[in-house]
Amino acid sequence: MNKPKIKNIVIVILISITVFSVYRYVIALKEKYALLSELSQKKEQIVLLESEKQRLTQELEKEKALGVKLAHDKNELKENLKAGRKRLSKLFMDFAVIQKTLDQISSQASLLKAENAALAEQKTKLEQENETLKIKLSSAAELKKAIRELRKQARKVGVDMIQKSQSEKTLEGNQGFVIKDGLATTPAKVKIEVTPAPAAKE
Repeated sequence: MNKPKIKNIVIVILISITVFSVYRYVIALKEKYALLSELSQKKEQIVLLESEKQRLTQELEKEKALGVKLAHDKNELKENLKAGRKRLSKLFMDFAVIQKTLDQISSQASLLKAENAALAEQKTKLEQENETLKIKLSSAAELKKAIRELRKQARKVGVDMIQKSQSEKTLEGNQGFVIKDGLATTPAKVKIEVTPAPAAKE
């Protein structure tokens, strides 16, 4: 082979190597930029993920706090429900007692109504008896008055008889009569009549 041909072959080879190297460099450069771009995107994603992580962490803390609060509220609700049930049970018991008391009061009221009716009837009877007693007492008062008057007359006659017996002699066979001047000294018989007084007006 002559030198010019070898030289040309060497040049072609060198050119081929150079072109291949440039091509490889360009590809490598593109891959580098692609990798840098991807790295940049990854970094941005990492930043976003970190931000999301912080946000999720904060939300998780909030959820935990909310869970604690809900658990506390749940316990309070349980206690309130328990207390409410106790109050409701007590209210039912109080209602039963009140209902029983009302029933007793109703029974007592019915009994009192019956007693009042009986008392009213007794009052009517007593009023009638009082009217009768008033009439009787009025008659009795008239009778007592007449008896007192008769007793006065009897005492007066007795005094007169004693005085006259001391000054006069008793005649034999005159059956116990005191006689003066041929006349009996005993008073005449007294007739007492008692008439019922009219009913007193109220």
